[in-house]
Amino acid sequence: MKIVFRVDASLEMGAGHVMRCLTLSDALKRLGHECTFISRHQPGELTELIKQRQHAIYTLPECAESTNQTLAHSNWLKGGQKRDVEQSADALQRIQPDWLVVDHYGIDQIWERSARQYVCHILVIDDLADREHDCDILLDQNLDRSEEAYQSLLPENCVILTGRHYALLRPEFADYRELSLEYRKGTTQIDRVLITMGGVDKDNYTEKALRALELSDLGDNTQVKVVLGQKAPWLTQIKQQAANSRLNVDVLSSVANMAELMSQSDLAVGAAGSTSWERCCLGLPTIMCVLADNQQFIAEALVQYGAAIIASDSVEEISSQINNLSQAPGLLQKMSEQAALLVDGKGAHRVVNEMGMLV
Repeated sequence: MKIVFRVDASLEMGAGHVMRCLTLSDALKRLGHECTFISRHQPGELTELIKQRQHAIYTLPECAESTNQTLAHSNWLKGGQKRDVEQSADALQRIQPDWLVVDHYGIDQIWERSARQYVCHILVIDDLADREHDCDILLDQNLDRSEEAYQSLLPENCVILTGRHYALLRPEFADYRELSLEYRKGTTQIDRVLITMGGVDKDNYTEKALRALELSDLGDNTQVKVVLGQKAPWLTQIKQQAANSRLNVDVLSSVANMAELMSQSDLAVGAAGSTSWERCCLGLPTIMCVLADNQQFIAEALVQYGAAIIASDSVEEISSQINNLSQAPGLLQKMSEQAALLVDGKGAHRVVNEMGMLV
């Protein structure tokens, strides 16, 4: 099959949409399918990463913000839907894909309906359930998201895939799952902490997490791994902060071994985005910070299942939550067990199978 992905990354929207599309595209490529990305040139883009993963990419020119604010996230699609689909048409017409995968909060049925003439099938990846789509498959990997949330927004014959069963994770998370869960059975203290506030972290929540760890009761020999993207705007400042820390802090960028890092950590302090499913798969207890409105649904569901804790962006509150967990090893282990029950790491395989059934 030929598959085209329409997805962007930027300083404003972060890297998560491209990362989960790369997970799906890699799964498709391993089966011999051909994947091409259409992505707009803008600050925070991940064009080079897509190329490194050996996928073709068609880059749309940088442009000013759209003035057509019909959707809650219209400003994420620079130039607006009409211009965007017109600029994408050349690649779509040339490739004539079997599947078009759309992962963009600034796109709805207007863009998708215009693209129909060039493609056989459309899969939309969404988290918000706040706009209409013209697609054959709708994927929302949010925990406890119901099909009913989308039924009035989709064509009658659309296949709806919702919930943690379809969480898009790279295969290494399933590979490390058994090892990680076995390690946590004996974990009684916090010696190794992982900070993951997203590849971009434009508002520098990483700085607050590091300050919270400094204020906490954790020992000076605590190992802290900070993961940021190469284009994170605060990367240099975070490296300086790490160098001055009383803790043993290592700042990593563009890592290729996230599953390994998570499996070797006792606690994560991270954003409540799509990385939540990676942490669940490996049973990693997490103190979550809600960095965007679209993360609230995920965070509240994980708390309800006892798989994570929400902290505000207050340094003092994050530090207090760290102390609470360090003094309650039973709670740390219980969080790990609950998280591991939610995600098994095989979601990408299930989505690929669903796509194959419609071709």
